[in-house]
Amino acid sequence: MRGDEKLPTCSRCERSGRWCDRTVPLKIQGQRNVGIRTDDGKGTQSKEQPSVERFAEPRVRLQNEEIAHYFAHYLKTLAPWYDLNDLGQAFRRIVGSRAQQSSLLLSAVIAFAAIHKSRTSHAVPKSLAERHHAHCLRLLIGITETAPAIRDGTALAATCLLRSYEILAEEEDPNRHLFGAFSLIPSLSCSLPEEPLLKAGLWNYLREDITFSLINGCPLKIEVGAIDIELRRDDDYANQITILLARVINSAFAGGAELLVDLQSAISAWRLSVPFQPYHQSHEGALPKIQMVEDCHVAAIQYWHVAQILLGLNTGSEVDFEDHARTICGMAFSANSDPVVVNSYGPICYSAQWLSGDEARREVVNHLLSSQKRTGWPVQAIIKKLKQSWGGEAER
Repeated sequence: MRGDEKLPTCSRCERSGRWCDRTVPLKIQGQRNVGIRTDDGKGTQSKEQPSVERFAEPRVRLQNEEIAHYFAHYLKTLAPWYDLNDLGQAFRRIVGSRAQQSSLLLSAVIAFAAIHKSRTSHAVPKSLAERHHAHCLRLLIGITETAPAIRDGTALAATCLLRSYEILAEEEDPNRHLFGAFSLIPSLSCSLPEEPLLKAGLWNYLREDITFSLINGCPLKIEVGAIDIELRRDDDYANQITILLARVINSAFAGGAELLVDLQSAISAWRLSVPFQPYHQSHEGALPKIQMVEDCHVAAIQYWHVAQILLGLNTGSEVDFEDHARTICGMAFSANSDPVVVNSYGPICYSAQWLSGDEARREVVNHLLSSQKRTGWPVQAIIKKLKQSWGGEAER
């Protein structure tokens, strides 16, 4: 069926109950009336033919106090979203260093930081975010396949940042940069790249893909093979379960049930090997309070619970879906961590449909709305999906 191209979901697919694959690459149109700005960020409106805005070199731009403010906001508040499962903090350290030389990366950083400020503070206009977003897209379009920015992960990192920009800027998730990043990622069939930022970008792409798939009930855009990670640090365990969950999602949503039995064994072995556990648990409220030392611990165990739900649905294993859902939601909201919450939106949207108690449902909705004030994420779409599932009751 050909859709009518209405965003975020075409009306034909919506009426027929189909998953609408919005994987059309973003089309870039020249900006009108942007004028020419000087290196200090000030400028005049062109009275003649519209022209492309000129940007100074990164180090010059960072001498502007407003730009430096947004750069610091990224390093302190937003980079941890990307470094969730990376104790080496590539998106703070490598991106923070490389953005001082890379106009592409700095523009992506400023665009995301500024739109986040705009979404979480009504006093901040979107114009600066939009200008840097447009500049970053122009630079991305000009990159060739053999450019160093492709090989060293700069382009993929910038695209991951633009992915977050578009989520915050457009209310509904059009999924454009998630698709656009597909051409930039290395194969995930048998091994991982050695370049640190390329690897970090790959993990972020995969987690974003998982979030999109769990919210929309569709396979990932990337094929994931049987990759074994050397489990030395706690974040390695988190990344290993990310690989396993990705394979479960593809098998469950794309009809590969025969692989799920093997994956079930691998996931059970992973769970037995995990070296961390909660330091506090209480189950007195509508949702449990479960606290762990590192954010990557929370993300890892949440993904394990999501995998249990998917395996239970597709293998016939006896699973307490509501218990897994309560744990996923409880861990998200008791972590007191925005990086954890952002990564939890997909697991919550998928699992919370099995919550049966009104109090637990209200608590999830209230926590989601509260988190939006800090993260800027448009959670209304998630809440709408949950209320629809609660109205019809989740499949059991």
